[in-house]
Amino acid sequence: MAGLVAEADGSYLVDDRVITMPVEVRSARQAASTFIVDHSAAQRVIDHTGLRAARKANKAIASLALVDYLDNDLDTYFELALAFVIDDPAVAPTAPKGAVSTLIHRLPVSEKFTCSAGKGIWGFPKWIADLKVSFDSLGASCVLRDGDIEIVRVTMKRGFVPLPRKPMEMVAYSCDDDGVVRRTPWVTTGDGRQKVRLGGAKVEVGYGHPLADELRTLGLPRRAAMTFFDDHMRATFQAPQIIEV
Repeated sequence: MAGLVAEADGSYLVDDRVITMPVEVRSARQAASTFIVDHSAAQRVIDHTGLRAARKANKAIASLALVDYLDNDLDTYFELALAFVIDDPAVAPTAPKGAVSTLIHRLPVSEKFTCSAGKGIWGFPKWIADLKVSFDSLGASCVLRDGDIEIVRVTMKRGFVPLPRKPMEMVAYSCDDDGVVRRTPWVTTGDGRQKVRLGGAKVEVGYGHPLADELRTLGLPRRAAMTFFDDHMRATFQAPQIIEV
């Protein structure tokens, strides 16, 4: 889908529905694991975007996130995200550290409308997938399939270490099929405590799909650096800005 153009009032028309900015996530459950990977391997995966993976001691940070959207302007759906922490080209290297900037590289979802909105408004790399995500008292899991191919299976275990709750400013980058790069500010907050643990993820990678190939390029399956859970997440997504990289 080509990128959608905002209406005069800043809204977008998606499948005959008007979506106003900012888009609100009123309730969602999220589990995410971060992985320390080889920087050159991460850069090979995202090099086509013109963006640079953040580098420290020849390492980069990749993450896998499972999200169950329960109450959202884009309806209810499941999501699996592969993302990388990047150097933000819109922020001077000497500027004080602020929002964490990530490239959303892969984003399979379970429903059509969020796919249309995500691709059309923000250029997110969404596709409608055979994706199952579940949360329970022990953790969260997902299975992503393409026909008879199991692309990836992820299991995340809950931790017991609480994190203080405060709004977190984030920046999400995307690169669409036409090579257009967009920068989207968003804020995540919520109720209750997030929980974190070291490790906590089991990733089983299949064969025969680009996402599986990329995970193997990154060295997965491997031990996660940490895994965190947020069962009461809220978020606000702003309109995107096209960036020249």
